[in-house]
Amino acid sequence: ESLYSGDVVVEKSYFRELNKISHAFKVKWMSEKCSATFTQFCESSTHDYTDMAFLFNEAVYSEVTLKCGEFMNIVVETFSRLENVSEIFVEQYLNQNFTSIKPGTLNHLLEISNGHSLPVLRNLKEHLKIKGGITDTVRIILSSAEVIQCMADQGELCDELLAL
Repeated sequence: ESLYSGDVVVEKSYFRELNKISHAFKVKWMSEKCSATFTQFCESSTHDYTDMAFLFNEAVYSEVTLKCGEFMNIVVETFSRLENVSEIFVEQYLNQNFTSIKPGTLNHLLEISNGHSLPVLRNLKEHLKIKGGITDTVRIILSSAEVIQCMADQGELCDELLAL
């Protein structure tokens, strides 16, 4: 660590591996560089779905695998400021990842959407229609305290879900 004196340019294509290495070997300067780079990625984000999905997935990976919630905090703070984040990101993310989503990830999506539960409940409704019953994914999602609160907030949609 003390021998390095150059500059590292971090690209999205190898960001995860570099971040993983910096945590595994506890290389402080590299971890700091990854953190600064991730912040730059968020600040320079074009706010299109692909860009946002990359940032969110890296934050989830870092939180779950590396036990570091710093990136998720940055993502939640950055994304939740966007006016139409539910439409441009949350709903699409749920559509594409519904069957593999974990309760913690779902809670972050609810945080990002500033508690607007409609995208979550709409996806839950569609999933129930397609699958014709409660799957393990639905069971996990329904057990989330945040989703229970969402259902209480969206009475009409909740009634539709229960009718399925």
